[in-house]
Amino acid sequence: MSAVTLETFSESFLDDYFAESAEHLTAVRRTLLALESGLAQSRPNAALLPLLPLLEELFRRFHSLKGISGMVGVEAAEELAHEMESYLRALRKEEAELTAAGVDGLITGTNALEQVIAA
Repeated sequence: MSAVTLETFSESFLDDYFAESAEHLTAVRRTLLALESGLAQSRPNAALLPLLPLLEELFRRFHSLKGISGMVGVEAAEELAHEMESYLRALRKEEAELTAAGVDGLITGTNALEQVIAA
């Protein structure tokens, strides 16, 4: 592959990364709003069952963000997405409890992830 072709490919690949990341982050924000609302409506110690589809959606989105960030070498985004994915996995395995503070952490992490990707 010539240097010009490789450079064009790399630029195109990064454009795709930014576009796909934006799609995932938009979906994450939408899902976090629904999760926050669902958590506010549930009784204390209520089962996570009604919220599981939202947690699964977030897990898949962060997993995808981790993967595509790793492909382009954005290690900070990859690591942050991995940590958020780990928290969601712990929720799924009932090794952690879903709390308002946990949702706030996911929101804060999402904001940080967006900043890392933009940088």
